[in-house]
Amino acid sequence: MTVLHLPLRISRADAAQHFWRVRFANLYGLLRARPMKQLPGGVPDSLELVWMPAYAVRLTLSKGTSRSDAWVSVDASFGGFALFEREGILEEGVLDEECFPAIIGEEEAESLARQGLLKYVLRRRGVKPLIEGVEEVFFYYQPVWVYYYYRSGTKIDLAVSDGYTGSPMGTQLRIAIVNALIQNRKEAAEARSL
Repeated sequence: MTVLHLPLRISRADAAQHFWRVRFANLYGLLRARPMKQLPGGVPDSLELVWMPAYAVRLTLSKGTSRSDAWVSVDASFGGFALFEREGILEEGVLDEECFPAIIGEEEAESLARQGLLKYVLRRRGVKPLIEGVEEVFFYYQPVWVYYYYRSGTKIDLAVSDGYTGSPMGTQLRIAIVNALIQNRKEAAEARSL
């Protein structure tokens, strides 16, 4: 099935290098997190690309007689809000890796987009524009690299990184990925039991 998605700009090798890099937090490599799987030579292989759902919402703003548009993004798995400047680079294509389903519907995404933009506008100085309405909403997927590793013995943890920018992603997205993996496992167990 063809879907809209952000292009994947960070390769598997670059993502592995990001997660496995030497830095102060791991005492310059002495306390690196042990990956769940390793290739011969000790290179970590417990890295997976997943596609997380999101909505892009275009809202109309007015300030006096001038009108403008603002694009925002609402994460469809936990409702996170962000200004969105990548609507022009979205691509259509078939995704081979795992695509997680949306938890939040389109109406709720519109409401969260309005609330998030209102909070953003209220923090700014000067004359504030009015949010008039939603012009356009579309669904897309964003690439996320997931690194599975052992934390303190045999406890498994994961770290996530944006597959478009390479920047680390927050705790809410980590929780959303864990919840989606648990849901997939439950569905697979139910399908086997039938």
